[in-house]
Amino acid sequence: MSEKRGQLEKLKYDFNTARAVYVKNKDGRFVRITERDFRSYNGDRWIFEKVNDEYQYTPYDGPLYFHNTNRICKHPVGEGKIQYMVGKPWVSVRRPHERYLED
Repeated sequence: MSEKRGQLEKLKYDFNTARAVYVKNKDGRFVRITERDFRSYNGDRWIFEKVNDEYQYTPYDGPLYFHNTNRICKHPVGEGKIQYMVGKPWVSVRRPHERYLED
């Protein structure tokens, strides 16, 4: 069904998707998020991983993509928001407690 919406290519992930990914919300708390939202979140992004036999949060400094695309966002708009493409409407299917990720 995703072919009908123009999603013909597989999304690129520049990080290990087996790891837990977190973002820092407006309250300063770590919030676990999906990999798809993680790659397009404009803010502090962290990966929870094992380093030297202990678990720790590692900051992620990878590219910022538009949501649901493989296009890199060169001019992000808004801090702490998911970057959506301009001119492409997207209907939110988020749960009520995830509304802070939207504009």
